[in-house]
Amino acid sequence: MLRLSQALFFAATLALSAAAQAAAPKPDSLKPSVIVNPGAEFQDEARPGAMIIGMDRTAKGRIWGCWTGTGDKPDGYFLLATSDDDGATWSKPRLAVGARLEAAQKISGALVGNLWTDPKGRLWLFFDQQLGDPRKRITNWFMRCDDPDAADPAWSEPVMFAQGCTLNKPTVLEDGTWLLPVSDWHKKTARVFASTDEGASWKERGSLHFPDWEFDEHMTVELKDGRLWMLARTRNQPHESFSTDGGRTWSKPKQAATVQNVNARFFLRRLKSGRILLVKNGSPTERLRKRTHMSAWLSEDEGRTWKGGLLLDERNAVSYPDGFEAPDGLIHVLYDWNRHSDAEILMAKFREEDVLAGKIVSKDARLLMLANKATGPKPEKLYNGIELPDQWPPRYREPSDAVMEVPYLKKKPNVIPIDLGRQLFVDDFLIEKTTLKRTFHQAKKFEGNPVFKAETERELAPATQGEKGEEATTFTGQGGVFYDPSEKLFKMFYVAGWRGPLSLATSPDMKTWTRRGQLLPEGLRWTGPKLVTGGSDNCVWLDLNAKNPSERLKYITCWLHVPKEQRPQGFMHSLHVSDGKKFSDAVTTTIAADDYCSFFFNPFREKWCFSIKVGTSRGRSRYYYESEDFLAGADWKKSVFWTCADKLDLPEPQGRYPGAGEPAQLYSLNAVAYESLMVGMHYIHRGPNNSICEKGRFPKLLDLELGFSRDGFHWDRPDRRGFIAGSRTEGSWDRAYLHGAAGVFVVLDDQLVFPYMGTSGIAPSGHRGMYTGGSIGLATLRRDGFASMDGPGELTTRPVKFTGSHLFVNLNGEVRVEVLDEKGKVLRTSQTAAGDRTKLKIEWPDGSDLAAQAGQNLKFRFHLTQGSLYSFWVTDDPKGASHGYVGAGGPAFNGVKDD
Repeated sequence: MLRLSQALFFAATLALSAAAQAAAPKPDSLKPSVIVNPGAEFQDEARPGAMIIGMDRTAKGRIWGCWTGTGDKPDGYFLLATSDDDGATWSKPRLAVGARLEAAQKISGALVGNLWTDPKGRLWLFFDQQLGDPRKRITNWFMRCDDPDAADPAWSEPVMFAQGCTLNKPTVLEDGTWLLPVSDWHKKTARVFASTDEGASWKERGSLHFPDWEFDEHMTVELKDGRLWMLARTRNQPHESFSTDGGRTWSKPKQAATVQNVNARFFLRRLKSGRILLVKNGSPTERLRKRTHMSAWLSEDEGRTWKGGLLLDERNAVSYPDGFEAPDGLIHVLYDWNRHSDAEILMAKFREEDVLAGKIVSKDARLLMLANKATGPKPEKLYNGIELPDQWPPRYREPSDAVMEVPYLKKKPNVIPIDLGRQLFVDDFLIEKTTLKRTFHQAKKFEGNPVFKAETERELAPATQGEKGEEATTFTGQGGVFYDPSEKLFKMFYVAGWRGPLSLATSPDMKTWTRRGQLLPEGLRWTGPKLVTGGSDNCVWLDLNAKNPSERLKYITCWLHVPKEQRPQGFMHSLHVSDGKKFSDAVTTTIAADDYCSFFFNPFREKWCFSIKVGTSRGRSRYYYESEDFLAGADWKKSVFWTCADKLDLPEPQGRYPGAGEPAQLYSLNAVAYESLMVGMHYIHRGPNNSICEKGRFPKLLDLELGFSRDGFHWDRPDRRGFIAGSRTEGSWDRAYLHGAAGVFVVLDDQLVFPYMGTSGIAPSGHRGMYTGGSIGLATLRRDGFASMDGPGELTTRPVKFTGSHLFVNLNGEVRVEVLDEKGKVLRTSQTAAGDRTKLKIEWPDGSDLAAQAGQNLKFRFHLTQGSLYSFWVTDDPKGASHGYVGAGGPAFNGVKDD
């Protein structure tokens, strides 16, 4: 048993760090975390949110309440507190359940459950967990306290008893059976479990599927005629079903005859008087648009009609009531208000006469009693309305072939701010509905490729260090290509020859390049903090926003390829800053990661983000660490698993390339901010393994594929064809082993230009090798051209908000735009715009702009007669500057923003 005097918790020891990889335990070997006597991190002043779970009363009158510590978040946990004065005051947290601990990153947070006092006076806590199941099934657990009135209550250890979760209390039937609602979200099934032995065992008795499924949250009342009446939440109106055999079988669900409700949980319970209590948002006959007007109602005819109507709280965002009836008939209801801002748990207590009178008439009734308020720092809200979870970066992922889930595409902001950057249609984040067809576009290789190849003596010469003998290579690796407005030149940081010196070349147009010499000499030897050589597999970033000129270059290099006896101990990478001439002393990483790590800057959050290579069960994979200060980003022991190749990254088909058929791996991942999102270049390795390539003397196969992120961590990768793919043709300059560059792409005129390295495997001398014959070429894409929405048809956005007044589109075709209010009423219609332009202003018949609509929640409806729509944006600049980010820059900009 667990006691408050103990500081114990149950958690699996799963260390997911770049320092070490532990074998993933089976789901049934994990247990939820249970923390008695919760510490400072669980107190009100440390918590960001609160969502009600449930409440109940003990035999001696103690009230137990339960709410989450983070609001409605997947990384949540339960907190239990008590009141010994009928809700006037509440204790500090007495128990924390389901918190995702460092040692239990694979355990999902507890999100839903309930409290229930059984007829024997024992207190049950039901809660959900997701314990490392690759199919993300939720499991149902309980803990029990046999003496909840004790000064030091003892709890049983957690017991898993079902797939699914319980959101509402059990019902005790006339025959003594305990009937428990269980929602199986994986199968979208409302299940009913029964116990005929006072909770010693729980067995499934029946189940049913409700149409328009939305979590079920079903509740059951035993009617006076012996039938069971079940009400459930659906996406639209509540539905009901009846059972005449104790819950074993159920009638076909139909829309509830007498209960409507907004999409939210309600509370339904038989009172000792025989009446049925219903607590919901609004009256039983109305479905409100929002969760307002929490009200209590009574039925004297088994739910056919409802009387009274006591308004408990009229404010917006009041939800999820739960409650109980005390022995003296005083009803207690607990609910939440504004889970993530005000973050309050409130209690109302009243009697049946108050409900019937529609106002407080009893002396001991009280409304708006504050039970708990989370006053800690609120979750970070991004420029686009996305709210990050409290634990960031998230730690719930693990290496598997599952496609990365993108939370903000499942739960989108109610209103999307669009002041920052062009709004691209790479996903459905902005789209409410459309009849247009989305097309993803691949980059077009420049006909004059390669634009930069081995020419100097060192570039052509065989390597004398590392993989000796490899010839004729100019290697970007993670390199870096950026536009420097101070010199009005593109700058390319590359390695001259295999394992050669870090070098610089410049160009006015990305096509003609001039070598500017080396920045660091070659040499695979660790010489201590002073950077004497360039190391290997480096990554360079030109930081145009650096306040100190000596920090304009950010640099990371690798020491893994140093001869084994000379390698440093405990790390393989070092971080440096430079003005291009002098490099700072090394700040070494806190773990020894694999080679080919990189980094990028996320300007939306002003974080340096490190893409750390680690071998996992999925082969080459990526871990993530972020820091506001670049050099402070070396603490890689705090990194979290990020991403890897998944089941949609198919192996190379047999017969198309030597050694085909191996599982894909994620070789590297670079990223850059473009307009209103992050664009990630995923290096997909399709084999074969190095030994085969070495023996056959040909390059391994890497293709470049894109992903898009609106929070900087989760990647949506909708197109797996290969944004830039190796030709796979013997003798071709970019046969295989393709690499992008740090910075990913630049903006030149109306195009995005992607520098990339290809490898032929053949040197001018005739020498062949896995890393021989590396040259640099270009691939281009229309600006904003990652995806187009193609007509004819129309597209309506979700509600957006802006402060600008000029609407622009990137269009090849003909379009007309309507401005709608949130309900869909047309407020105004534009003139028809036509053409093939990456920046086309939308005009209005009266010659005005959108200034009058600024600050309102609106929608745009685009009527596309023909052609393709790539993006739209609203700006305060009549010439169309989007104020978004522009990759690694370009000649039209003074930095990395379109200002």
